[in-house]
Amino acid sequence: MTMASIETFFILFLGVQIFHSIEELSQGFHKKFPLFKMSFRFFLTFEIVFFLFWLLVALLKEFPFREYLMSIFIILMFANGLWHLVWFGIEKKYVPGVITAPLFIILFLVFYFSILF
Repeated sequence: MTMASIETFFILFLGVQIFHSIEELSQGFHKKFPLFKMSFRFFLTFEIVFFLFWLLVALLKEFPFREYLMSIFIILMFANGLWHLVWFGIEKKYVPGVITAPLFIILFLVFYFSILF
């Protein structure tokens, strides 16, 4: 797989992550996260810092370990999508992030099969 195609998928995943974060922020993820509750301010700050880090990876071509970081992000977003679906399956009701979660899985499968062929 070429650097350009990893970059392309990375940017696509980053775009989905923006919508995913908006869904989580607007639907109270910070109050419903099963591992621990957090304040909205904490969660919003985390989301901003998280996004800005990955945006720097996207924009700075000389970012250290850039290709590895982009690959890690792609896998991380796939795992995030799966986790939301499992959480939905456990709760049997809407959980914040479940609407956008399948987009991570679909995009990952397109990415994965583009590597194979």
